Amino acid sequence: MLAVVLAIGIAACGGAATQPASARDRDDDTGNGPFAASREFTPKSFTARVVGAGRPMIFIPGLGCPGEVWDDAIGRLPAGNAAHVITLAGFAGQPPIKGALAATVRKELIRYIRSHHLDKPIVVGHSQGGVIAYWLAATAPELIGGAIIVDAGPALADTDVATANALRNVWAQAGDDELEPQVRAAFGSMVGDPKRIEPFIAAIARSDRHAMGDAIYELVRTDLRPQLAAISKPVLVVLADGSYQQRYKSDVAPIRDHQVVVIPNAHHFVMLDQPIAFARAVADFLAAHPAR
Repeated sequence: MLAVVLAIGIAACGGAATQPASARDRDDDTGNGPFAASREFTPKSFTARVVGAGRPMIFIPGLGCPGEVWDDAIGRLPAGNAAHVITLAGFAGQPPIKGALAATVRKELIRYIRSHHLDKPIVVGHSQGGVIAYWLAATAPELIGGAIIVDAGPALADTDVATANALRNVWAQAGDDELEPQVRAAFGSMVGDPKRIEPFIAAIARSDRHAMGDAIYELVRTDLRPQLAAISKPVLVVLADGSYQQRYKSDVAPIRDHQVVVIPNAHHFVMLDQPIAFARAVADFLAAHPAR
């Protein structure tokens, strides 16, 4: 059971670090190709649905989660915002892709923003989604208006390949009768009341177990700390009231324009545990950084 929780916890915190992520960014399609702005572009690494109209916001959930984990938070947004709600490939019943998921999502989000002509969207990411939001903000700051990171750091403590493989195998080798109990135990421990995550358990359990394991491996082996100084847009980091907050505060210090808000009595799924306080933090950030 500890290994199950540890695997989720690592994915929640970001990735560890033996080679910087920038080594994998050099082959990036920056969106300047002849088809980059085509409205016919269909991402393979995620699906998206749009709720509302107005200033664009992109909501990226965490490991295994459907985009619906954001629905309550989106319902509390101030008027005049359009939420592009993402579900990642391989998760919540979506077909998996080959290759590194987070890295591919980052690249395809660049094309998605361009092809849909989104004007400086605010990128909101929880857990694994927060890691992707950091990465996008560091590598394509000219495309976004800011980022809201929910209980995610840019790196975990150094973790070797053997440990990363072991954590991947916790999910990849789960039997048909083991996956849902693993999901229920691990995710239920990351909210103050398991009833808050219960509506999403069945969807999470429909995730491809190999996609879950590979995503954990990728995040464990990813270190974004060397890139944080390149983030030029404002960043709000909303943290759970837990033991990781001091390290997260230290890790994000290189971001020149950032704010850290710790939500009292919130576990990892901050937006589910404390929806009113979370909505207030988001609304305050949007008001402080209006669309231009």
